[in-house]
Order: sequence, then C-alpha cells, then structure tokens
Amino acid sequence: MDRRPFLVAAAGGVALAVALTGCSVLRGGDDPVPRPSRAAQTSAPGPTADPTVQAVSMDPPSIAVGTVLTETDVTSPSGRTSIHVFVVVADDGSFRTELSGYRSTEAQAMTLEFRRTVPKPTDGPGHDYGQVQWQADAQPPASSPLDDVGARPDFLESVVLIPTVTTDANGTVDAPEWAGHVLAVAPLTWLVPNPYPDLTVTRGAARPGAYGVVTTTDSRKADYFVSHGDDQVTVAKRFGITVPELRWMNPDMQVASNGWLTENDHLNLDPSAR
Repeated sequence: MDRRPFLVAAAGGVALAVALTGCSVLRGGDDPVPRPSRAAQTSAPGPTADPTVQAVSMDPPSIAVGTVLTETDVTSPSGRTSIHVFVVVADDGSFRTELSGYRSTEAQAMTLEFRRTVPKPTDGPGHDYGQVQWQADAQPPASSPLDDVGARPDFLESVVLIPTVTTDANGTVDAPEWAGHVLAVAPLTWLVPNPYPDLTVTRGAARPGAYGVVTTTDSRKADYFVSHGDDQVTVAKRFGITVPELRWMNPDMQVASNGWLTENDHLNLDPSAR
C-alpha cells in the first residue's frame, strides 16, 4: 500500500501539504484545474450548480420500502430488562425503529438510542442517533423515526438502553444513581448490501470549491479538512468520485441548501473507514 506523502501547490499562491494514505485503490487523472476565483470572505457567493449533477442522484440507491435492515434483542446483563428492535424502511423511504416486547422489573424512565460505537454496560453518554424515550410504568412507542442517518443507517454499530435522568417539579434530579449510563447494549448486524463495492478514491489537486487539506489521522486513514467555500459537487470531483459516493462515506456530513459543506468539518475519504 503506497503511503508516500505528496505536496500539492494550490493555485492562487496558497501551498497545501497533502498526505493521502490508506485508501484501498487510487485511480489517477483529473480535469484541468480552473484558475481560482473563490473570495476569502464569508460573504462569498455560493457555488455554481454543476449541470451534470441532478438532485435525484445526490444519495446512494434507495432501499425497497418495508425492508428489514436489522433486528436484535437488547437485554441487560441481569436479564431483568429487555426489548426487541427492528429497523425498517418506511413508506416515504425514511427509516423507522420498531419496538416490541419491552419488559423490565425496574419501574424507571428509559431511553433507547443508536451509536457509532459499541459501548460497555455502565458507560456514560455518547453521540446518539434515533433516540426514543418513555416514562416509568409505560411502554415504549411501537414506532419512531430514525433520523439524522442520511441515506444509509448501516454505519451505526449498536443500539443501547439507558435509564433516563429525570427531574421533579422543583428541578431536582429524581433518578437512580445508574441513570444516564448504559444498562444494555446490542451490536448491530445490517442486512444492507454495500452499494459501492468497487469504490476507489483519486488523489486530486486543490481547486476552487475544494481547497481543503487531506491528512491522515489516528481514527481515519484519509481525512479531508473542509475549507471555506467548499461544495459537495466539487469536492467529489476532486477525488474522482460521485456525490452519492461522498455522501455514503460520510453519512452525517453537513450540507447547506446551496451545496456548501460546513467549514472546518472533517470528511472521511476511505471507504473501509465509513
């Protein structure tokens, strides 16, 4: 695997040191680089729409409505609390969490959520997705939206149960000492095929709309640091991939309505590190 650093001299007098490593395959070739015209001010105009990219192609291929994407039981180590979890494709193409069979010998408010890692019981709060909550002595909702997961939720690695921290009318915490910590966790196995099994990434030169810097980090083999004025279409073209491929590798990528990416965000460029 080629791990040699390389240096890209960006047009407009800005030098960018770039080291791209760890991508499974690199394919060469690039369109001619236009002269930079991006203004440095935050009031710079939005990117010009690329006529070759249509809105309908902005996400990976959709999955058939009603498809069960994952199914598991979440059970506490003691066995006293458990719930059955499905994730399915809803009628509008979004994703829903279906819950059933909840039982617990402890009357306590509860939270169910999905995470990008697999925590251990007693671990504290983490970055959650699709959070569902219900009160003590109540049953969870049968169905709840799984939001903020982009076009594919299979980057999530676990689903957890956490006793909810509650307060009384005076704002005093009214919850057991273990509230707010993971009570039960289940790793997820997704029944979702990889839409891009042959995805490769090109080493592309910086350009207007894609001035960010590529580096390596401990957690990702190839990381793109978003610059001011970068837009998803141009960044994808810089690395020889499509916008859906970029969005698939970065399921929680933030994109403005005009296509701009969030300055100083980090994007993954390695399909295996999704």
